[in-house]
Amino acid sequence: MSGDPHLELGENLPRFLSHWLAACFGHFLMVLLPLITDWAHVRDATWPSWWSLLLFAASTSLVAAIINANLPVTPRELIKSVALGFALNATIVMLRLS
Repeated sequence: MSGDPHLELGENLPRFLSHWLAACFGHFLMVLLPLITDWAHVRDATWPSWWSLLLFAASTSLVAAIINANLPVTPRELIKSVALGFALNATIVMLRLS
């Protein structure tokens, strides 16, 4: 591949893991941002179980990491992985509502 070799990890496990972690972060944002914005207004707000949230984020973010595993590890591409993790969580929430 062309480009800066420091930004591209090659098609190996570190590149996959970096996109997977970014997608997990996007997944956590979708879950935690509504709790943080309503925290002052809700007296009995509860945080989700950390282990169930971690397993759910890890499993759904695998899809995002597989899709983005061929992208270089640059800030722009990692933001795409965060957005994809956010979107996957939003899609699952919408499927639960219907």
